[in-house]
Amino acid sequence: MNSWTEGALALIVVVALGVGLLLFAGEGLGDGPAVEEPQQITVDPEAAARGAVLAEGQGCLQCHTTDGRPGSGPTWKGLAGSTRPLADGDEAVADDAYLFSSIVDPNGQVVEGFDAIMPAFYADQLDEQQITDLVEYIKSLAG
Repeated sequence: MNSWTEGALALIVVVALGVGLLLFAGEGLGDGPAVEEPQQITVDPEAAARGAVLAEGQGCLQCHTTDGRPGSGPTWKGLAGSTRPLADGDEAVADDAYLFSSIVDPNGQVVEGFDAIMPAFYADQLDEQQITDLVEYIKSLAG
């Protein structure tokens, strides 16, 4: 073989190895680790206002703070949209579904560092609109 053919063959081998490596790694050229976009939180202000009244009336604020201080339950300040470490080692994003579920099934996903002490009767005591209002109130405390 002449040097031109050997050089072309070497180039083909290098390109093939590079393509194989990119396919194996699952990333393209210039791609770094995926950056999670901040979750845009939209709040219904009227529902949030109803939720604030409900939170006070139902005693939620006896355990949950709204100013970031720890309580016997997780603070609601900055909760919505955040990633929550759970007691079982998993993580959950505190989106609408997570917040709703945490009210109706509070022992389903307990936040790391907290005991499973939240009463489980809210699913029977509150209707869907009231729970949604509480979720909107919690979301209003995100920023």
